[in-house]
Amino acid sequence: MPHPVYSHLFGTVALIGIMVAVGAFVHAVATQAYFDTQRARLAEVAESVAREVVEIASLHTLGEGGFTYMDLHLPQTVGGDAYTVRLVEVEENRVAVIAELQYGYAIRVIVVPNFGSGALRVLEGELELGGFVFSDALRVPCERPVVAVISMGGEYYVALGREA
Repeated sequence: MPHPVYSHLFGTVALIGIMVAVGAFVHAVATQAYFDTQRARLAEVAESVAREVVEIASLHTLGEGGFTYMDLHLPQTVGGDAYTVRLVEVEENRVAVIAELQYGYAIRVIVVPNFGSGALRVLEGELELGGFVFSDALRVPCERPVVAVISMGGEYYVALGREA
C-alpha cells in the first residue's frame, strides 16, 4: 500500500494540472472570441470607408469641382485599439480599402467607384489642402477624418485626410 503522502501529492499535482489545462482552454476560447469581434468591427470600418469612397466619387463627378471632401464617421478606436485605414490602387478605377489594427490584423475591401470621366487614382504622398492633410493612409484616432477627391493635372485622386 502506497504511503498517504504520495497519494496526496499525486492528487494535488493532477488537480493543479487540470486547473491549468482548463484555464488555458478558457483563455484560448476568450481570445478567439475577442479576435472574431475585432474582425467584425474592422470589417464594418473598411466597408464604411469603401461606401464613402464610392459616394464621394459620385458627388465629385456631379460637381466637377477641383476638390470635394466629406467627413468620415469612424469610431476613434476598434475595441479600444488604434487602427489604420489605407487606400491602395489595385488597377485603374479599382481601389482596395484596407483597415488594419496595430498588431497586424487586416481586412481588405475592393471598391469600384462609378466614376464618369477619367480615371480615379489613389493619391501618393502627402498633400495639405483646405486645412486638411491628405494621403493614402489615415491613422485613427485623429481629429476630423475625411475622404476627398482632388482634381490635379486632368486626373482625379482619392485620398483620406485629417484636420491639419
